[in-house]
Amino acid sequence: MIDNPKPTRAELNDIMNSLVDGASGLVLCAETAIGKYPIECIRMLQKVFQHSQLIVDNDITVSHTDPIVKKLEDLNDIESSHFGSSLIEPHGGKLVNRIINKPSENYLENLPKLRISLEKQMDIEQIATGAFSPLKGFMCQKDFLSVLDNMRLDNGVPWTIPIIFDVDRKVAKDFSVGQDIALEDDQGIMALLSIEEIYNYDKESTIKKWFGTDSNEHPGVRLVHKMGDVLNGGKIGLIRRRKSKHREYELIPLQVRKIFEEKGWHKIVGFHARNVIHRGHEYIQLDALNKNLCDGLFIHSVIGKKKHGDFHTRFIIDSYEKMIKEFYPKNKVLFSAFSTFSRYAGPREAVFAAICRKNFGCSHFIVGRDHTGVSDFYNSEASHKIFDEFPDLGIVPVKYNKVFFSGVQNKYLHEPESPGHPDNDKLHISGTEARKSFEKGKALPGWFMRKEISGMILDAIKNKESVFVED
Repeated sequence: MIDNPKPTRAELNDIMNSLVDGASGLVLCAETAIGKYPIECIRMLQKVFQHSQLIVDNDITVSHTDPIVKKLEDLNDIESSHFGSSLIEPHGGKLVNRIINKPSENYLENLPKLRISLEKQMDIEQIATGAFSPLKGFMCQKDFLSVLDNMRLDNGVPWTIPIIFDVDRKVAKDFSVGQDIALEDDQGIMALLSIEEIYNYDKESTIKKWFGTDSNEHPGVRLVHKMGDVLNGGKIGLIRRRKSKHREYELIPLQVRKIFEEKGWHKIVGFHARNVIHRGHEYIQLDALNKNLCDGLFIHSVIGKKKHGDFHTRFIIDSYEKMIKEFYPKNKVLFSAFSTFSRYAGPREAVFAAICRKNFGCSHFIVGRDHTGVSDFYNSEASHKIFDEFPDLGIVPVKYNKVFFSGVQNKYLHEPESPGHPDNDKLHISGTEARKSFEKGKALPGWFMRKEISGMILDAIKNKESVFVED
């Protein structure tokens, strides 16, 4: 590893055999003194030490005819999401996997069928692939009530958003505890729900606890009012993922963690993206990366249902691809799409977003001013203060308040770190103003958005492409 970021098989074999044979440790020479990859070398050794300990702890006899690698495979070492990993542990300690082999056609044909919404399809995927770890399915009543009352699961693990499966009362009458339900999308059966509990809930009480308001002006309140009156709790089994035109970008937690490991990243800061990137976002992302001495930045763009005026997903993806190719520091940024949707829960949702990124392997998470806010229903500081209630969350919130561009200093500044800065030198552009400018065919100033990004959007508008969500 003097000249290469990875060791050869021969090097790994020699190190592993030395440790298994009783060596107490190893001394590095050129690899860390003059090598190109000293940090990667140390992390690789850390993994080898942990793997060798597995051999010793399991009292495995190793011979030339029964090699170490085979023994590790027998112990399912390769499939482990965090064994030998320098990354943060998944939430709850283990990455959930609820992907199952497809049952027989005869079995599936005899199951009751239920067509499910796109939002439920997304929830099922995220549960099954571990993004919602430690959840293994939709919440039963104890977890549901505990989350509403205490923002924790019944076992005490921090969790702030109800993940529930609602049905109309007429539909619920056909279901029973212990029964498997086949859940269908446009392509047929995609998953099974094994019902463990069927229970009623009080909508008004749920709304007040979940959103802190019962105003019908709140989009979350309206959504709960439209929900079915009965909840089904139980584990899910994902047979196949839903069809998606953005599938190549929708990496699952295990894939992202493997990429982080391959890159040699240990500390990763996550960013919850919802729109095309502008220079304020760029400033926050790189500032968080550098100030927290992180190895990498994970841009995670939400691609679920959007509201009027949001950018269509394609343009968000294209903007970040251009940033990675041309502007971000090389080998420091990973982009992925996250197939989920807004729950409109303000500060509760900020914590939920952090938990999900923890499951993808992030050690830090950027929390902006009024993060996941809804109109003026939540104090702009609420999404920062709520993290103080979770000292055991396991992921570090990196908090940002307002940022602005200083014309005099020709750079972005974080308002709390620039007290007394004259207001007439603080430049801002709102999302609404940016959209109006685009719709008039006008480019945004370079201090707000890179000309390469705004030019891409203007070209699409000139070509009569649909750039913004209209309904």
